[in-house]
Amino acid sequence: MPTISFQISDQEKEFIEQMVKFNGMSLSKLIRKKVLESLEEQIDIESYEQMIKYHQIKDESISHKEMKRELGL
Repeated sequence: MPTISFQISDQEKEFIEQMVKFNGMSLSKLIRKKVLESLEEQIDIESYEQMIKYHQIKDESISHKEMKRELGL
């Protein structure tokens, strides 16, 4: 399995070590989990923003009153 390394400050190291204990998992597992969650969230946010832009350009929304009329209610 590949290895990735990066530099952190002493304060960051101490904080991460505390979070490792708090989460009850290994350092490697915690960092891997949090990095992947963060990147997936970034993709979700970007997808959401793109869909909002698309919706604003091609808005096919109708009012509640129009929906009831279409449904014959």
